[in-house]
Amino acid sequence: MRRKAIFFAGIFIFAFGCASHLTYERSSTNDIPFHKRKIPSLEKAIVIDPKGPSLDPKYYEIMGRAVADVSNVSALASHCKDAIELLRFETEKVGGDALINVSCSSGTFDASASGTIISFKNRQEVLKVLRDIKAVLK
Repeated sequence: MRRKAIFFAGIFIFAFGCASHLTYERSSTNDIPFHKRKIPSLEKAIVIDPKGPSLDPKYYEIMGRAVADVSNVSALASHCKDAIELLRFETEKVGGDALINVSCSSGTFDASASGTIISFKNRQEVLKVLRDIKAVLK
């Protein structure tokens, strides 16, 4: 009897895992006009957490906004983490250096995130400033 219960529990977990991957939906967009886009670099886009110190606007130019939506039937997945990674992808796609004003709202099976894409005026200088002000980076 115990073997049957373990067997059926295994089947249920396997089926639930497969179903969660079949119904996984992701979408992201940005409103960056073509003339503001840059050639993507090999550098990973930085997410500057709004809970920490913010960067002075004299060090960057605002390119535009990005939004991302993620849904998955698995309640165990970190939906906000996935949505923020989609924002990072949108930032890198348009040649942005970082995201600011990032927010995410999460439900049981989905999440929506948005943020502002920025371009650094001088990347090396900005990275030094971010270290000096002890900004929270993701």
